[in-house]
Amino acid sequence: MPKRHHPHAAGPQGEWSIGSSNLTPTGQSELLKDLGRQLRQNYQNVLKEPAPDRIQQLLERLEQTHYPEEEDEGL
Repeated sequence: MPKRHHPHAAGPQGEWSIGSSNLTPTGQSELLKDLGRQLRQNYQNVLKEPAPDRIQQLLERLEQTHYPEEEDEGL
């Protein structure tokens, strides 16, 4: 069976298009805003879930590295 080319698939340089090349800059901006709204709506439940324990531990370690607590607090 021959392969079908998907109109939004990656091209030879790994570029892809959502068919916005004929839009004005304002139209492209609105398209991206709408895409963002749709993604947030579709994934809002996932965004509300707590991070897995391992990810939370890594985030805490990263935070401690960038914002170490003062050992001399209160002195």
